[in-house]
Amino acid sequence: MGSSASKLFEIPKFFLFGEGGIFSGSLDCRDFNYKVIPHRPKEGEKELEAIVWSGRNCIDKTENKETKRFPLSQAGYDEMLRWLEEKCLENPESLGFIGEQRRRAMDLADKYVDLEDCLLQEARG
Repeated sequence: MGSSASKLFEIPKFFLFGEGGIFSGSLDCRDFNYKVIPHRPKEGEKELEAIVWSGRNCIDKTENKETKRFPLSQAGYDEMLRWLEEKCLENPESLGFIGEQRRRAMDLADKYVDLEDCLLQEARG
């Protein structure tokens, strides 16, 4: 997750949303799903819409989702990121997955010098 703005899950930095890009993702456990949509009307306030939900269903098939809107700015993005991280940490399944993900990352960091070293050692068998 080197380019992610969050240490908990993958999400691009503000630039993507400022340019009108949409992003959705989830943790592997699928108990935390999210989607961020920038709204850029010709007139009116520009904003980011963040949506979170749990379960294996896609956003269109999910009844229980939570939505919050933020200004489409770096400050609004920072506020949205904090909200998404709070929502992620509210879910006990997410905490277990995040802990396991961090343990795997630490194990890899202890075992290999860098990604290239990891790939070379795996290729050698």
